[in-house]
Amino acid sequence: HTLTDHTGTSRALALAGGVLYSGSNDKTIIVWDVAQAPPVSLHTLTGHTNFVTTLVVVQGRLYSGSDDDTIRVWNLC
Repeated sequence: HTLTDHTGTSRALALAGGVLYSGSNDKTIIVWDVAQAPPVSLHTLTGHTNFVTTLVVVQGRLYSGSDDDTIRVWNLC
């Protein structure tokens, strides 16, 4: 399958519990349900003002780093 909802280059991925998070040059993070075939886009997280370059999931939170010089914390619960 090919996931194509981003409008910019994908730069970062994190996988946790059947959910894939993808960060992109379009300044967004897309939340994917990869347990389904084909995978389904669930949400788009916005807030960064430059490229999303890194993602990590720890203890129910998604941490995203960006070229806007910020790290955002997203509650996944």
